[in-house]
Amino acid sequence: MRRYNITMLVVTFMSFALSGGAMAQERIHNTQNAINIPARNLAIGLSKTCMLVFPAAIQSADRGAAYVLAEKVKESENVLKVKAASPDFTPSSLTVITTDGRIFVFKVFYKENPSCLVLDLSGTSSRSAAVKFGGGFNSEVMQRTVMKVKGSGPFLKGLQVHKYGLDCRLEGSYIDRDVLFFKFRLHNTSNIGYSLASLRFFIRDLRTAKRTAVQDNELKPLYMQSWGMPEDEVGQEIVVAMHRFTIADSKSLVIELTEKDGDRSLSFRLKERKLRKTRKL
Repeated sequence: MRRYNITMLVVTFMSFALSGGAMAQERIHNTQNAINIPARNLAIGLSKTCMLVFPAAIQSADRGAAYVLAEKVKESENVLKVKAASPDFTPSSLTVITTDGRIFVFKVFYKENPSCLVLDLSGTSSRSAAVKFGGGFNSEVMQRTVMKVKGSGPFLKGLQVHKYGLDCRLEGSYIDRDVLFFKFRLHNTSNIGYSLASLRFFIRDLRTAKRTAVQDNELKPLYMQSWGMPEDEVGQEIVVAMHRFTIADSKSLVIELTEKDGDRSLSFRLKERKLRKTRKL
């Protein structure tokens, strides 16, 4: 009996070792297929600002340390200003993701008088990783789907707001897998130009008279892209992608637009019965 138990223990151990080896080989294989994005060297100083020009609008910028200062240029969505907050710091990092799904990685070090003050990456053809949005969407799939939504005709009615000579309407809502897509059109008929600063989404209780941070549940978009200007003849087209969500009868989705360097804010509601009109792509 004891000999039989020892034999079973040896067989079990060998099976575990073999399966563990296969899993290890699979992990090694997956690592070998990964894309290695080389980091670019970036010298920054205290008294001079370095300007980074990217091929698309900046979606996010992550600094490795607080002494690396980074700020988007207000007049341009694809330019980032970088400088040092303290001298002779330990080399750090800067990672930038652009809306076309590319990732740029920099190794940042201090130099009192950096020679390069403008780094133009707009024409770069180096390798980059595809950003994963979830639901089977990477940057390439997301871009193709967004363009399909852009080319779709309007079918929703009554979801719009008129104010300050501005007109914003939700023309359609679509779903692909677990991602919802909303198509907006923004017109400006006033003589003062309108620049959109943010487009935000909140789930809000219809029975609540006053808005509070506790009562509002903000939904963060996965992806957003726009074409044209509000002053154009066809207006500005905006497509927003979001994780799938639903709305209870007692609540609504509040859509808020805010103006860049201005006070013209717009908002309107999407209720559950309208969300049910969402079409499949």
